[in-house]
Amino acid sequence: MSILTLVLDIQDNPHDPDHIQGRADAYDAIHDGHSLEAMEARLEWMTDPRFGGTAYSTAYLSGYRAQIRDWTEYDHAQRVAITHNAWEVAR
Repeated sequence: MSILTLVLDIQDNPHDPDHIQGRADAYDAIHDGHSLEAMEARLEWMTDPRFGGTAYSTAYLSGYRAQIRDWTEYDHAQRVAITHNAWEVAR
């Protein structure tokens, strides 16, 4: 876990409008067909001070990261359910 990740976790406030906007932007990107890998790369770019690091608030980045994390967990759960169901049918 990097220092930035720890800072984002500490300052995570789901009631902050910037946090909500970050989640909304990530949600829209997911539903527009962007892959999770592309979104993680974009988050890395947004947090890099050489590129976009100062343009986004900590709350925005926290919200964006939280939405990616939620979608990653949902995606994993779906794959587990499909695998389990295939196993049940094959027994």
